[in-house]
Amino acid sequence: MLNNNEAEELQKQILILENTLREYLSKEALTRYFNIKSANPEFALQICIFIKQAINQKYINEKLTDAQFKDILQRLQGPKKEFRLLK
Repeated sequence: MLNNNEAEELQKQILILENTLREYLSKEALTRYFNIKSANPEFALQICIFIKQAINQKYINEKLTDAQFKDILQRLQGPKKEFRLLK
C-alpha cells in the first residue's frame, strides 16, 4: 500500500503525463482519453505512458487526430475476442 507521500508523488507524475497529452492530442482525442480514464484508469495510464515514450523517441512530433488516437487504442488493446452464440 502507498503512503501519502508516495500517493501524492504518483498523482503529480500522472498530472505531468496528462499535461503532455494535452499538447499532443486534438480536442476530440483528448475527450476520448478522459472518457477512457473515467471508465478504466489503469488503461488510461498505460495510454499516457505509451504516448510519452513515443514522443520521447520522436515517433510523435505533432498533434494526434482522433482517428490516429483510435488506431493507437486498438493496437494497445489487441484483438477483440470473438463470441459465438449457441442455439
